[in-house]
Amino acid sequence: MHTMADIYELEPEVPTPDLPGTVVMRPSDSEAADALASDLYFHAANCVRQFGDFHIALPGGKSPITLYHTLMIDPAYRDMPWKRTHIWLVSDTAGSHAAELIHDLLVVHGDVPRDQFHPMDLSRSDPERAYSKELREYLGWREKGHDRLDYVLLGLGADGSTAGYASANPVPDSEEQLAHLTNSAQERTLSLSMRVINAARLIAILATGPDKQKGLEHAMQRSHSQPIGHIKPVGGVLRWYIDEPACSGIEAPQ
Repeated sequence: MHTMADIYELEPEVPTPDLPGTVVMRPSDSEAADALASDLYFHAANCVRQFGDFHIALPGGKSPITLYHTLMIDPAYRDMPWKRTHIWLVSDTAGSHAAELIHDLLVVHGDVPRDQFHPMDLSRSDPERAYSKELREYLGWREKGHDRLDYVLLGLGADGSTAGYASANPVPDSEEQLAHLTNSAQERTLSLSMRVINAARLIAILATGPDKQKGLEHAMQRSHSQPIGHIKPVGGVLRWYIDEPACSGIEAPQ
């Protein structure tokens, strides 16, 4: 039988990183995903009661897959209001499978109406303008001041990249469009503009696993030279969902 001292030695406390906003830390990535899913569920229900629908922007990639499976499989989220939910993309890159991933995991299994899923089409001649127009059309009917996304979920790269914005490219400070197209020799990426992201009611950043440590260190610096340093909510909430492996090598704040 272990004493309390033994348990403390077996399970050392991992210091919480000094990040902007609120930090929710859990022992594992599945527990972090469950905490995020629970908060997301209540936020979606509140938005549907207030506005009649719920607008969320989601990323592709590997980081949110555990979350997406949790939302579909866990009975606690069976009443998630998918039929009142509009799903937007945070970003997409030509040749990637972000839209297909979200469609197959959430849209199909959640029975989201087809016209409420809004993938990015990079084959259009002006994808920035087209996606901006679509956002304005669907959010514009809301009362002024409430015409914004209800929830944006972001991932985090080891170099401080997020939302499809790479650390090698400067993030535009002001944009006319609600989406921003980045062209490089390697890839073509369409992202929500930082103005749209920062206007969301709730911005959640999911960073789990030891490979996220470098990205969290960039975020702690709050440097405007990194894309993650541009995440600054205007009238909304910023909340981090992280696990202990992502923080195991980070020093505690002094």
